[in-house]
Amino acid sequence: MKYCKKCGVLYTTDVCPKCGIQFPEQEETEKKQADPGEVRRNWIALIIGIPIFIGVIMLIIYLFQNTL
Repeated sequence: MKYCKKCGVLYTTDVCPKCGIQFPEQEETEKKQADPGEVRRNWIALIIGIPIFIGVIMLIIYLFQNTL
């Protein structure tokens, strides 16, 4: 175990858990609100894209079954 001379804590990690951890600034931790238009476009892409992806997979399986 290592001993931190600065704060007097025993620790087993590479960095002292009490004084060696650098906390991110408060501005970085705050989540920014996403643009509602971008969120809507992403949901529409998911709603349209997932069924198309499933359909393509089913088409590939159908073509493999008919060619054999």
